[in-house]
Amino acid sequence: MEQQAKPGDPFEEILLSYTDMCYSVALALTRNPRQAQDLATHVLTRAWLRRHRSDSVKDIKKNLLRELREQFLHHYARSRSVSEPRLIGKN
Repeated sequence: MEQQAKPGDPFEEILLSYTDMCYSVALALTRNPRQAQDLATHVLTRAWLRRHRSDSVKDIKKNLLRELREQFLHHYARSRSVSEPRLIGKN
């Protein structure tokens, strides 16, 4: 089921005001414009889907920054464990 914004939805306006911030933070984390765009889009989409929670507008900046960090660490840890195998017995 697709969720659509109502005209003048305050959450949409607030979320859109943080788009550039999310991209800038994602770019600082990933150091790759394409990955930063994907990460920022993912986090903003998740925030949009969770907008009906009672605390969705309260502390939105804090929640977006935390989600960016968590998603980056999750992706980085997963990609690092696949792409950089550890050698057993080497110090």
